[in-house]
Amino acid sequence: MVTASSLADVVNRLEEELFVGREPELRAFRSWLHADTNFPDLLNVSGPSGVGKSALLRTFQRIAVDEGRAVTLADGGGFPATVRGLLSALHGSMTDDVDDVVAHLNRTRSVVLLDTFDQLGDLTDYVRAELLPRLTTRVRVVIAGRYPLGLAWGGNESWHKLIRPLRLEAFSPSESREYLLRRGLGEPQVVSEILRAAGRSPLALSLASDLSLRFGIQDFDRAPEWRLIVRSLLERLLLEVRDPQLRELIEACVTVRQFDEATLAAVTGRTDISVAFAQLCQLSIVSPTAHGLMLHEDLRRWLAEDLAWRNPERYNALRARALAFYTERLRSAPRDEREWLVADRLFLWGNALIQQLFFCAEEPGQVMVEPGKPADLVEIEGLFSSSSGRSLAADVDLARLTRPTEDAEFLTTILECPATRLRVARGREGRVLGFSTVLPVCQETIPLLDVHPAYAPLVRASWGPGQRAALPVAPATSNIFYLLHTVYEGEMAGVVRAALLRDLASLFAKGGIHLCATFVPAHKQMLETCGFERVPAARNQVWGPDYPVDGYVLDLSQIGVEPWMDAVMNGRPLPRPPARDDVESELQTALRQWNDDGQLARSRLPELLGVISDGADGARAAVVRQRILQGIAQGRVNAPPVLDKAYRAIELTYLLPNCSQKGGARRLAVSRATLYRLLKRGVQGLASELSRSST
Repeated sequence: MVTASSLADVVNRLEEELFVGREPELRAFRSWLHADTNFPDLLNVSGPSGVGKSALLRTFQRIAVDEGRAVTLADGGGFPATVRGLLSALHGSMTDDVDDVVAHLNRTRSVVLLDTFDQLGDLTDYVRAELLPRLTTRVRVVIAGRYPLGLAWGGNESWHKLIRPLRLEAFSPSESREYLLRRGLGEPQVVSEILRAAGRSPLALSLASDLSLRFGIQDFDRAPEWRLIVRSLLERLLLEVRDPQLRELIEACVTVRQFDEATLAAVTGRTDISVAFAQLCQLSIVSPTAHGLMLHEDLRRWLAEDLAWRNPERYNALRARALAFYTERLRSAPRDEREWLVADRLFLWGNALIQQLFFCAEEPGQVMVEPGKPADLVEIEGLFSSSSGRSLAADVDLARLTRPTEDAEFLTTILECPATRLRVARGREGRVLGFSTVLPVCQETIPLLDVHPAYAPLVRASWGPGQRAALPVAPATSNIFYLLHTVYEGEMAGVVRAALLRDLASLFAKGGIHLCATFVPAHKQMLETCGFERVPAARNQVWGPDYPVDGYVLDLSQIGVEPWMDAVMNGRPLPRPPARDDVESELQTALRQWNDDGQLARSRLPELLGVISDGADGARAAVVRQRILQGIAQGRVNAPPVLDKAYRAIELTYLLPNCSQKGGARRLAVSRATLYRLLKRGVQGLASELSRSST
């Protein structure tokens, strides 16, 4: 007969065998446990539900017991949230005598492990004010919960000095695979499917492993059992979310990568979300980003899959609102904001390859991309020389590559060039995990590109000797960019690659012309998916016959970023810019007929500007007027004073109520002849602006 104690031993041994990773946390615990301090040093484990806090505390318990320490483990979800319930859990028997409990803990020099601390509610103040101050420094206290104690006890600054934070994140990729191996799941296809479905959440991996082992399930997308598990998993992860409006906001979060209050208001179609948004900011399931907040990626994906499964109409409606919001925001945003909006707009694209490459499942803050510094060059060159990460897994066999002899020297030259746009991806510890380089193409930099046999053919195919003289002279005046290196390494290669690619995507907000040459098949597919056109004359075999280098060009100099994104995300060819002379001719007529809906709607200008509308003349004309006004506003951003005055002449002559040429000349205080010259110049500038931004 199996006794209770022996059963507990078996369970304890099995849990110990399945515990993987967490080496930094275990080292921190051992160091803290043996530290000789003169003050009550608290260890605070925090992290979202399902991340493994309880498993870590039970491992702490085993370590302390093995070292001969008395241990008291109390789970806030396992006793009533009352003083009597807490004291009884700490004492091991029913009591409400705090003096007796404190004396017992001090006498035994216990290691006190308080789990699920956030479920104690108002009792947490009792712990801080009444219990902890009476414990000696020989009693070691670990408190675990979804939220860091700094948030709960923020009003008492002295406690901040006594709290040692220990933030727990999801498993690393290698820890996830090790866990599955210990569960008896080592077949590569099954492991990949579980990792795809469950991500790196310890709780989700445990549930997915159970499903695979018990029922032999390998395709989780088609398994109804997995749908039900996801539902129960979400209810557990969202235990802290009880308010219906807050739940509605979280549903809206699943359609976007990062969000602020304006984003969620647009996606939900509501304006009264300030209170709920403030509550959302306090949840453990969100993390801050550079431009708002982000749901933890595994949770966001499960929520999206669940909503798309049980309520596809609502899911599609939320996505449509998000797409409309980002389309308009990208169109009207200032340049610096447009750079990061490009990547967030791409997130709404359902293309599987783009999702895989640009948005690898990640926790916010794992990798930071920033401008490289001279101190980074040693790490960059070491990373480059190892050849790690120059391809996707199973995409390129490095043994079959013939590396150009010029490769390393070329990198050094590019790194030393002041014009190079160098970005490095850093891990949390500050180590360089990857980098990218982009070189503006101009007369000064073309000699640098000419020395590399893989990159030079694309330049030569794009501009002949005579055409090079027409290129910008210096990098500062060039809007042509050559995307050269994207290098990354390590088990976090997918996260690093995604961060670097999103950063490179921000370049497209500048418009201009973008060049890239690559031997990696998946990168070629990515470029073609994004609308890059292959240049046949640029092909070469510098990296060996098995992996020919192809050159690609994306010309946004005439069509602009918004029409490009609209085309590629909807599977259409890139738009061709209208002839500027045609736009100028039609624009002159349209300005004279500014208030005539019928004439505006039936002119050629809507077609030339890519205005798509099946509505009445008034709606079509309104869109044309809006595009003209936007063109004037955009043209004024960097316009010289004389062009700004020309745009003002257009407004005073054509666009204001009761305006006329005579009135325009009078208001500008110029002669009629000068007004004509200003109008001609303004129409020419506006036609150029509209030609660049038209689809």
